[in-house]
Amino acid sequence: MSETTKYFKTSGLHCASCSKLVDMTVGELEGVADVSTDLASAETVVRFDPDIVTENEIILAIRGAGYDAELVD
Repeated sequence: MSETTKYFKTSGLHCASCSKLVDMTVGELEGVADVSTDLASAETVVRFDPDIVTENEIILAIRGAGYDAELVD
């Protein structure tokens, strides 16, 4: 299992519950080892196995929770 860590700019967060919802949604994806969303910086940090889940699938999960996301270079 090769893990990588990526950062996603997550917009539309209004409160701590929003951050928790993103964490729970992304955390349910197979291949995600750890996820943490910071409300103040609007950044979601995801440690995952790219052989199991893609960056795009993570973005789609965040959007499915009602927020927008883009990969930070």
